[in-house]
Amino acid sequence: MKKQYSEKCLLTKEQTLIKRIQGFKSMVVAFSGGVDSSYLLFIASQALGNKNVLAVTARAPFFSRFETQHIEPIIKSLNVRHCFFDHNAMSIDTFIQNPPDRCYHCKKLIFTSIRQIAKSFSIQHIAHGANLDDLKMYRPGLKASKEFNIESPLVDAKLSKQEIQLLAQNHRLSNWNQPAMACLATRIPYYDPITLKKLSMIDRAEKIIHDIGFSGSRVRLVDGTAKIEISKNQLASFFHGQFEDAVTRQFKEIGFISVNVDRKGYQSGFDDALYMAD
Repeated sequence: MKKQYSEKCLLTKEQTLIKRIQGFKSMVVAFSGGVDSSYLLFIASQALGNKNVLAVTARAPFFSRFETQHIEPIIKSLNVRHCFFDHNAMSIDTFIQNPPDRCYHCKKLIFTSIRQIAKSFSIQHIAHGANLDDLKMYRPGLKASKEFNIESPLVDAKLSKQEIQLLAQNHRLSNWNQPAMACLATRIPYYDPITLKKLSMIDRAEKIIHDIGFSGSRVRLVDGTAKIEISKNQLASFFHGQFEDAVTRQFKEIGFISVNVDRKGYQSGFDDALYMAD
């Protein structure tokens, strides 16, 4: 059940966010195309003026095409400066080996590149779209953000994921209700090495699921098996629509050995709970 928020509370938090960002004069926003970084970019462009904001996006094979397709339309609508850079985490052994702190090593490389870009534009401050709920989850990438002094304005304003979605909806951002789409590497169990082939299989499989109307779903690759996780409120529609046979056939054509639909539905951070105390 979704929590109810008062309009006054939301606007107060947004004003806190605006004042926080105005103190930076100029800013680079690490922009993924998701709702959190989109809302942050929108507010930054309003608070600082679009000429004082630069959106920077990493390009890599483990970012879902479903999420990245929103990038250019949002940039165009906000009329902010934007650049891509090639992110080669596949060159890092500590990423490929897929340990529980994989995200930390990946983010270090991302922030190194963004810092260089910010320096070339003479911009001192870099911000990312971490929100208050991220602090309650296993997020090793947050350690990297602290080491690189990356600003977290949404956290500073105490904004939760749902509050950000509501505010993004208020401002009519086109992707306000876009489901969270984490890095494709999160679909592979820890210590199972990451390969380009696995990432491609997962990306193609998730596109099939999204194209038949089940956005926000995950396809996890476990020992050659595709484990499909569909949001709980869509599970009945999936089975009643008799999609399972067609999806299984298409997944096997991609290269999966077998296909399993999880009857429990989508579970965020499916093997992160063990590391929450670390």
